[in-house]
This record gives sequence, structure tokens and C-alpha cells, in this order.
Amino acid sequence: MTLSNSQPSRRLLFLLPFAPRLDARHGGGRAIAQLLAGLAPRHHLALLYLRAPDEPPIDDILRRRCDLVEEITRPSHGHSLAQRGLRNLRLIISLLCGNPTWATNWAVAGYESRARSLARSWQPDIVQLEYHVMGQYLSALDNCPAPRVLIEHEPGIKAARDLWQSQRGFARVKHYLNMLAWKRFERAIVERVQAVVVFTERDRQVLTQLGRPTPIVRIPLGTMLPEQPLSPLGCQPPSLLFVGNFIHPPNVDAAVRLASAIFPQLQARFPELMLYIVGDQPPPRLRHMARENIVITGDVPDVTPYLDRAAVVVVPLRLGGGMRVKVLESLAAGKAMVASRLATEGLNLTDGEQIVLAESDYQFCEAILQLLSNPVRRASIAARARAWACANLSWDESVAEYELLYQRLIEGSF
Repeated sequence: MTLSNSQPSRRLLFLLPFAPRLDARHGGGRAIAQLLAGLAPRHHLALLYLRAPDEPPIDDILRRRCDLVEEITRPSHGHSLAQRGLRNLRLIISLLCGNPTWATNWAVAGYESRARSLARSWQPDIVQLEYHVMGQYLSALDNCPAPRVLIEHEPGIKAARDLWQSQRGFARVKHYLNMLAWKRFERAIVERVQAVVVFTERDRQVLTQLGRPTPIVRIPLGTMLPEQPLSPLGCQPPSLLFVGNFIHPPNVDAAVRLASAIFPQLQARFPELMLYIVGDQPPPRLRHMARENIVITGDVPDVTPYLDRAAVVVVPLRLGGGMRVKVLESLAAGKAMVASRLATEGLNLTDGEQIVLAESDYQFCEAILQLLSNPVRRASIAARARAWACANLSWDESVAEYELLYQRLIEGSF
């Protein structure tokens, strides 16, 4: 499907949990920004987003492409012992009341009132809520006749269940309560929208099990395609790369697994091998794994230099859902990658052609060793990854599918 010039221009109101930026620290922020950039040339866009004081605002390029942009301050949690204690008490009370912790952290009274006012004054044709946590603001749209579209970047019930099953002790109890809260919360918000968009078939099945009649549509993510691929072999000394925002627990699990269980086995064969773990807000247990050959960078202004020097990108994810923006960007950059099947969910990739798939720690070690030992094969996989991305990851297809969804909702043809 390609963009159709016959599609009428729409007035679109987006309710966002954070500022969209083409250079955002996390994949969700970049993906939203890229979708908005694809829609902006033919539609009128209004954005209302939340932003904590230490987070960057929307970037100037995207701001100029939108008709209306407003931000609401999301109070910071605070770092003192008393502030952390009050926050934890608030989260526990919220859990006992059946509200997921993430939704509680993103509950801002001023946002709801402003969303209600914008829905009345902007008179949108469609209201799009990015991420499930924004479903708590649906009551602001009660008097707005526009259809609502909920974008489920990752179903909350699936993520919460994975975390519960991976925990022990008191943390397991807390995550069990959070899982129950997500089931209640997600069922309620799915019922109150006119369509839900997911990125993978697995996520569609998860939400279908909630038993609600709301149409669930799969529209895969695209990604920005750099004009030229990065180095297919990387630099010396050879390095492995994992990229992720560590607010997201599945990324923490994967990074810890890579640093503690996979990388030490590789060093026996390649003593000079480096591991770069790149991403915002690494937790203490991950920072403590830093060694001479393991670099935990924290937030960086640009991931590109790390991606360019990497011999192999490694994505040993075993938790979570959705499509992984870091996987899409690595394919588009033309890098050899070893990843779990979960990390490549929703992508029609062939093992050994555009990517190497692995599941166990042993399989990851063997696959990485083979790529490090065979530069010709590594370069070949990198080239095929880039070619596949150019053929399959353009935003044009996804934007056209969103436009078709909007048309069907407005015409009532679901």
C-alpha cells in the first residue's frame, strides 16, 4: 500500500506520554516522531504531551510541522529518602486500588483538563492516544464525537505478566498486583476506544484475549533509513553493542544477561573484545557490571558512533512485546545482528540471511563467535539486512495504513 493523494486532509489530535523527538532517547519517542513527520505533510496535527522537568521538549523540526503543540509538566518523582518513601506509598495505595504503577506515575490532573479543552476547541476528526497509559485520560473526550485510536506499543498485561514470572520474594507479590491492575485497566480502556493499533500478531492475540469487541488492527512500525549504511564490520578492537532505554525492564533483563552470562564466555576466545551497553538510566545493578571491557555509557547524545564501530549488535530479549525500534534501526544501518525471536517479532526475517537468531546463552555465544571469526559472512549479513530494511521498513506503507484506518473510522465502516 502506498500513500494515496485522494485521502482527505484530517484534523488529528495526539495525546502523548512524552515529547516526540526524531532524536529521542528511547525508541518509542523516535517512532512517534517519525509517524508524525509522515502524517504532517497532508494533515493538520495538534499535540498535547507530558514532560518531566529533566526531559527535553519536542524538537524544533517537528514543532514547525505541527499546527498546535502544547506540553504539560509531569512532576518529577524526587530523589530524597522522604520523596521516594511518599512515592512508594502512593504506588502501593494505587496498586491496591487496581491502578497500574506506570499509569499512576503519569497521572497529571492538569493534563486531563487541557485535553478536554483542546478536544472542544480543536474539533479533531480523530484522537490518537499513544501508549496505554494515556487511556486514563479518555474521560476528557466524553463530549468529543471524534473516534479514538489507541496505539498499544506494548500490551501492559503481557509486560506485567512477564515481570511477575521473573521475580522472587516480595517483588513477586508487587508485580502480581500490578499484573492484575493492568488486566483491569487495559480491558477498560480498550472498550472505550473505537480501534486499537498493535505492531505484531502476538500483541493482537494478547489483547484479543481481553474479550472486548473493539477492532484490533496491526500496523507495523517503520524507521528512518539513513542515506548510507554504517560500517558492516565495525572497528578494532571488535565490540558488541546493546542499545536500550533502561526504564523498560525487559531491556535491563537483556543487558544484565548479556554482560553476566554471554559476554564472559566470548572473552575466552576474544580477550580484546569490548561490550558497549548504551542507553538512558541504567540501574545500579547494571552500572556495577562495568569493567575494563564492559562499558555502561548511560545516556548519550547520539547512538550512531557506537553502532558504527560495533562488529555485532546483540539483542538477547526474553521479556516484553511490541516491535523493537533498536532492531529496526540496526537493520537499516546495515549491521550484523544476533537476536532472539522475541526481539524480531513482527519482522519477516530469515535466520542466517538478514539476521542470526538465538535463544539460549550457548546459542548466542556460538552465533556471535562465528560472526566475529568470519568477517566475510558478517559483512554479507549486514548487506542483506540493509537491503531488507530499504525494501520493507519505509514509513510510507505504515502512514498509508493509518490513513485508511482513519477513513474507515470516520465513515463508520468497521
